[in-house]
Amino acid sequence: MERTDRNEHADAQKTKLIFFSLAALVAVLLIWSVVVAGKARSERDALKQELDIVKSDNIKLEQMVKDLSQENDTLKKKVQQLEAKAKAKPAPAAKKKPAAAKGKKSSKSSKSSKSRQ
Repeated sequence: MERTDRNEHADAQKTKLIFFSLAALVAVLLIWSVVVAGKARSERDALKQELDIVKSDNIKLEQMVKDLSQENDTLKKKVQQLEAKAKAKPAPAAKKKPAAAKGKKSSKSSKSSKSRQ
């Protein structure tokens, strides 16, 4: 009977050892998961901040693109207006050239009239 008590006692000791080993393993896994979750949470928060910064930069850049597009459109309109003016102005400029030639002839004729006097 003592042997059965000893065997039961040994079996109880083995059962306790297995239970405590499993409890220790679960505790280690729990601590490890908490540590990993903390690191993941801090990394997530950092990425959220970076995402917010990138979003705000994106909004600023979109606004800059809109502004530059508007400026580009106004400059294109000005270029078109100036090209239209340039096409319209050569006709009066052509008229000025013969007038300048006439002025030279008149000055020669005035010189010859002076020498006659």
